[in-house]
Amino acid sequence: MKFLTICLLGISVLPSVQLQKTERPSPGSACHEFAFDGRIRGGEEYSHELGGGLLLRLTPSLARPNENWGWVIQVQPRDSNDDYAWPVNPPFHFGNSQWLATGYNDSAQQQLSYEHEVFFVLNKAEYERAMKLANDALNSSDPEAAGKFLAILPTLRSAFLKLNPVKYGTTNEGKSVSWMQFSVSVTATASFQPASGMDTKNIACPWIVAEFR
Repeated sequence: MKFLTICLLGISVLPSVQLQKTERPSPGSACHEFAFDGRIRGGEEYSHELGGGLLLRLTPSLARPNENWGWVIQVQPRDSNDDYAWPVNPPFHFGNSQWLATGYNDSAQQQLSYEHEVFFVLNKAEYERAMKLANDALNSSDPEAAGKFLAILPTLRSAFLKLNPVKYGTTNEGKSVSWMQFSVSVTATASFQPASGMDTKNIACPWIVAEFR
């Protein structure tokens, strides 16, 4: 269980640890799916209403003035800075799927070269539960705590989005981003009401669960 704790804390990742995605459909369950496109300039913030009082936000990462290293992908309530994605996307305090910027041994250009899949929860109750379990795992002295958290993690996830950088421009040897054009697809449980104007499809829930092996 030691390597699981290491992954959760975000200190390092052992070369032998691989992230595996496995299909785990829930028979009879239904989901909503919708998509939209966006464009952003380096250093800017971006927000787009998803529905249910939630916004997709791209927040500029911490960087030297005018270097525009990229963004952090967040899902936040309209009236709060809580990040409904953070507790369900380990490793924590390390580069994970929310990181779309220079850092953690990758350049922004490398981060922009592939699709980012980000899980999130849909309401405050789900968020508070996930935060408590994540913090308990991070602060526990129990060597089994990380494994227990990863085992329950799939049950905490109510939705996911996929952000695909379609076109972009970089400078400073790929470390800085001038602009990005991107597409986003969102899948959420049927209880979630997408924002007005979204072209929504009803689909069987295609839950994809991250597992460590």
